[in-house]
Amino acid sequence: MAKKIAQRKFFFQRFLPLNILLISIIFHSSPIHAEDAETTLPITTTPDNKERHTKDMEAALAQEISTEAIWFGAGEEVSIATRHETPAGKAPSIVTVITAEEIKNLGYRTFVEILRTVPGFEILKDFGFGTVSPAVRGVISSERIRVMLNGHHVNNPSSGGAFDNFDDFPVENIKKIEIIRGPASAVYGENALLSVINIITKDTKDIDGARVSSGYGSFDTYDENIVFGKTYGNVSVSGMARYRQTNGFDGIVKSDYQTILDKNLSLLGYPPVSEAPGKVHDARQEYDLNTKMVYKDIYVEGLYVNKRRGPFAGPQGALADGSHIENDYVFVDTGYKKTFEENFSFAPRIYYDQFDDDYFLKSLPDGTTIPDKNGKLNTFSNGVIGNGKIINRVVGTEIPFDYNLFDGNTLTLGFEYRLINQSNVQYLTNFNPVTLEPLGSIRNFSDTYSFMRDFTRRIWSVYLQDTWDITDTVNLTVGARHDQYSDFGGQTNPRAGLSWAFMKGASLKFLYGEAFRPPSFMELFLANQPAVEGNVDLKPEKIKTFEVGLSYQFNKHVSSSINYFHNEINDLIVLRALPYNNTTQYYENQDARVQGVEMETRVDIIKDNYIFMNYTFQNPEDTNGNDLPFVAHHHGNFGVNVHYWKYINTNLSTFVSGKRSREVGDQRNDLPAYALLNLSVIAKEFFKTMEIQGTVFNLLDKNYSDPGPTSIEGDLPRPGRTFFIGLSYQF
Repeated sequence: MAKKIAQRKFFFQRFLPLNILLISIIFHSSPIHAEDAETTLPITTTPDNKERHTKDMEAALAQEISTEAIWFGAGEEVSIATRHETPAGKAPSIVTVITAEEIKNLGYRTFVEILRTVPGFEILKDFGFGTVSPAVRGVISSERIRVMLNGHHVNNPSSGGAFDNFDDFPVENIKKIEIIRGPASAVYGENALLSVINIITKDTKDIDGARVSSGYGSFDTYDENIVFGKTYGNVSVSGMARYRQTNGFDGIVKSDYQTILDKNLSLLGYPPVSEAPGKVHDARQEYDLNTKMVYKDIYVEGLYVNKRRGPFAGPQGALADGSHIENDYVFVDTGYKKTFEENFSFAPRIYYDQFDDDYFLKSLPDGTTIPDKNGKLNTFSNGVIGNGKIINRVVGTEIPFDYNLFDGNTLTLGFEYRLINQSNVQYLTNFNPVTLEPLGSIRNFSDTYSFMRDFTRRIWSVYLQDTWDITDTVNLTVGARHDQYSDFGGQTNPRAGLSWAFMKGASLKFLYGEAFRPPSFMELFLANQPAVEGNVDLKPEKIKTFEVGLSYQFNKHVSSSINYFHNEINDLIVLRALPYNNTTQYYENQDARVQGVEMETRVDIIKDNYIFMNYTFQNPEDTNGNDLPFVAHHHGNFGVNVHYWKYINTNLSTFVSGKRSREVGDQRNDLPAYALLNLSVIAKEFFKTMEIQGTVFNLLDKNYSDPGPTSIEGDLPRPGRTFFIGLSYQF
């Protein structure tokens, strides 16, 4: 045994560098067996120590099982990659899991902030509607990320994204977040182009009572939250209720689009009316209610989100007081799961979603003067106003089947139908949508020149997947999904994943997948307003991705992974300025290619004391070799969590981003690199179940910006040093 330990120590020292580790795969392809165990004499027990001995034996057995685990991450199971629980090392995807404990330690308050810690993810602010959304693997991806809450798809069919409703989703009720980086349309269909995120909420066994939290932070931010869960006989009920209000970040925009208009019109004697320099409009108010009830094999879940927010810099990059955006979202999902003879199960479900969106936008300020379509200059004393309202309804059903053909082989077959209906479109403006001439008041153009159209999309889907443990060390997953759209026809997306535990605690993955995303309703149909035009001739986006991932557990403390990805994207949908009017944008298709490397390392020192770090290099280009805009080639995270005293936990984390490119034709310099340092301290267990948490974001008060349009020369300001203090108590 000592000889084997010495041999392994030499091996780890010799082959620790990653390039040598890759070569060593060739020499370690034989089956993996359990290590030799030392023999011990039987222990005689007495009634007094029998219980203690049993517990010791159980602990020893658990340790024995853990040390004999073949696969990397054998103790961590995920369901997002295959729709059923799979060890992370076997999962046919590059998967990240963020637990509730890690989220709490970081001190972040909203769902989207957490994503900044994931390799390949960046977080950007939208100047027009104020939504915070991620870029993934070099591509701005709000519409290309499928977001789910407990497996329920929550993307808005109108915008295509989920972050208009979910960027501020509260963290207190999150049990864990499972994230796929890479395409997953073969499993989930639409929106799963670059990533899939499943937010898994806490249930009754995680809560067993109620936890109340309250907090206050910068910009007069108030956050009140109740998480509850209880079992009553065969019925369990869990959920959360939350209210959040903030005046929002008050950064200064020094000049905007109206500033440019003022300069051009000053020669004609028109007075300046720009509100710049002025503050961005980032105030927010939100209500969230999520409830889940389970009775034996039947569940019912519902969610309601109401959000009011400002447009940040406005749809045309011009500050103007008076805009507001209101989103209401509700879903109900009910289903049933039954297993027969331990080898066959099915889980039918039906669901209903409704998205009510109300955009009241003053795109230019009071007193602005703009030309109409005939070139005549017109002054709008109350500014340029447009009010668009729309309702999207989704009705769907899904029936997945799992069948264990034999030991180690699971066949999944599923059917899904979705009916998406966009209706109740209303459009009111104080200008003529065709000529842009001013009107004496706000008028209703819903029946003549609406900003969107009523539309119905039907989707029939069938998917098939086979997961097979070929040997103890080799797992193969193959599958495909066919989606039949009423407006775009059929699309079939295959995928294949081979996972190989070539040595104990290490796994190598070879992955190939394709994905498909139809244009959203906004991308197709936006019309009759001066900011953005849709394009009914858009083609659906398609992607082909090849990935190689290597993960290794060096010892019980240190684990690392490195992944290479190559994306070929056809017909990526992008916004471009109209050739005859550079103040209005429209959607068009272009091809792109992205390749890169993601690296992660985690060091678990002792319980609740750990270090995490990751680094991403990516090279996103269009077909002409130009960088895709607004994303960095290099970015990463470093963090350390220290629980040095049972009453105090401290977390220090850093996000670092390299410089970010501009759009083609934008002559400004690239945005500079920046680093953000966050500090979170938790005081706990000092008084029953009470916890106090204080977090300082951007601790060093770094001045940085997100990319803005050319009309905002200084880009979009982002917050300096801010704080949040919260108090929670478990009943």
